[in-house]
Amino acid sequence: MSHNISEKTREIFGKKPYLSLYFQRPVDPSRNFDLKPAKNPEEWFLELNGRALSSTIAPRTQAQRILQTQKISSTDLVVVIGLGNPHLIFEVHKSLEPGQVLLLVDEYPELIFPLWDGILEPVMDVPGRHLFLGHSALNLLWNYLESLPVERVSGIRVFRNTASTALNETYYSDLEIKIRKILSSKMSDLLTKFEFERIWVRNTFVNTANFPDSKNPRTRIESLKGKFLDTPAMLVSAGPSLRSQCEWISKVRDKVFLFSCDTSFKALLKFGIVPDGVITLDAQTHSFFHFMGAESSNVPLFADLVSSPSILRSQKFTKIVHSLTAKYVVDASGEFKREVTAGSKTAEKLLGPIGDIQSGGSVATTAFDLLRNLGCKPIFLVGQDLAYSGREIHSTGTHHNEKWLTLIGRTQSLEKINEVIIRKRDTRLVRSAEGGLVLTDYVLDLYRHWFEESFRSLDFSVYNVNSRGAQIANCKNVSLEEADRILSSFPSHNFFGKNGFPGMTTILPKSV
Repeated sequence: MSHNISEKTREIFGKKPYLSLYFQRPVDPSRNFDLKPAKNPEEWFLELNGRALSSTIAPRTQAQRILQTQKISSTDLVVVIGLGNPHLIFEVHKSLEPGQVLLLVDEYPELIFPLWDGILEPVMDVPGRHLFLGHSALNLLWNYLESLPVERVSGIRVFRNTASTALNETYYSDLEIKIRKILSSKMSDLLTKFEFERIWVRNTFVNTANFPDSKNPRTRIESLKGKFLDTPAMLVSAGPSLRSQCEWISKVRDKVFLFSCDTSFKALLKFGIVPDGVITLDAQTHSFFHFMGAESSNVPLFADLVSSPSILRSQKFTKIVHSLTAKYVVDASGEFKREVTAGSKTAEKLLGPIGDIQSGGSVATTAFDLLRNLGCKPIFLVGQDLAYSGREIHSTGTHHNEKWLTLIGRTQSLEKINEVIIRKRDTRLVRSAEGGLVLTDYVLDLYRHWFEESFRSLDFSVYNVNSRGAQIANCKNVSLEEADRILSSFPSHNFFGKNGFPGMTTILPKSV
């Protein structure tokens, strides 16, 4: 569709080039948007194929009532979902500070033509105002949110034009959920950074200085990337379902690269299962309890450079493999940006390339990305409940469970301890792997969201071997019997950790 481009519009395109793409794309002839006068003078509403997308009598009053439902502060990120009421766009825009972020989102790019002159053009001329139209603009929206500096954001306010969102309720609901999850995840990362950054820097420098270690030879994950190409892997987490799966894990362990989170390490050892590797991520000293009293001298430890040095000093491992936690985002200019934990760049200057691993905030998410970097495929998730299956928090055999057993008395049961902890958390019901509902919480749901988004871009299969925990989208949720059939076609490798890793050599730093 042709559209006369004013000088002001060209100026806006110079500041926000992506907006010009909406005017260049082909238009769907089945979608006819018209801007029509409302019954009240000087008021307008948008119509799609004869269907009004707001009040046809008083759309401005309708917009003002929607705006009054939430109080906006100057540090809020504001989102308008569904742009069928032009007055809602303008009323929200007028209520914001210059430079405050306003995101306008709609499923249909064609509405830009009737709304541009007089409505969207003056709004888009203001810094911080952005427009995301159509499915093809969603990646741009996600990248924008991921690169947004949340240090200046205190919250999010979402305003919905219900007549627009009713056209595709599922699309708009999923859109809002994902926007909130991305912002929640970024806020959680920021709070973690505020709380732990000093510890991260200290641990990074101590572990860098201790890199030449005769007791625990150390290397870098960079030297192992791609060394396990097409090797099936099993990632073991400490969810409540783990104890019911250990007998099966013991049966198939030689067919997979068996990788354990630190929380599940002791639980596996109690069943006589020695993993091919164990991973730790926590910078705090209490993570030592996941290893205390456990025989670890025949297992390699994969440790983020921020990991607690006390574990690396006090426990014996066959080798320690260090990595860095990194995040890759696309900034507002469209350039890739690498964000690493504080202190990491100094460590790289001393040790050389260490190797980046991305994380979704938990040990299991980091472990999954590490397996992907090793080249493992397919990957089986075990004990990854991401829910309070049976109203339990962890599997038996974990450090947490051991600690709680010491608290049991006549008036204090293990069930009561679990229940007290669960009730303090922001819980919700989600779809379970077996099709019913299961209890989870806000944080576990963030981890599930990270897995689901990560699985979208993979070129291999991921199997969630679980019938009790939360259902994880974009992977195959399978039973033990189904997983057993899949693994039956793979040969045995006879324990990687025992026979040594391909390419696993000690790499000394340049100078420490």
